[in-house]
Amino acid sequence: MDDPRQAIRWDGFVPLRLQLAPGSMAIEVTAPDMVLGRHSASDIRLPLPDISRRHCRFLYADGQWQVIDLQSLNGVWVNDQPVQRALLYPGDRLQLGGLVFTVDLPASQNAASPPRQPQASLHELFRASSPRRLAG
Repeated sequence: MDDPRQAIRWDGFVPLRLQLAPGSMAIEVTAPDMVLGRHSASDIRLPLPDISRRHCRFLYADGQWQVIDLQSLNGVWVNDQPVQRALLYPGDRLQLGGLVFTVDLPASQNAASPPRQPQASLHELFRASSPRRLAG
């Protein structure tokens, strides 16, 4: 296998869904270790000025999702509390910069199914709302 992430198939892996609040758009975290940030090399790219180049990391381990702040300028907030590292539970409120998400964890996931890609509409929203080029 060329992609090392494809080799990581943990039993019971459940993708993480971050629902933008308010709104109908969402981010799907479909691998057990993904970095969110403004940088073009980020797994989940949010090209917004209040998102750091490497803002946070989502890690699935021991059957639980956690978020880890990667020394971001605007921090990571869970349920209105600043955190360096926190476990995520359904219904938690996650704030990254000016974006607020609600944590959603599906009840079950077929481990044999291929991972889904992040919803294009969320990326289109940021592209459309941020016409100026961000300094990299």
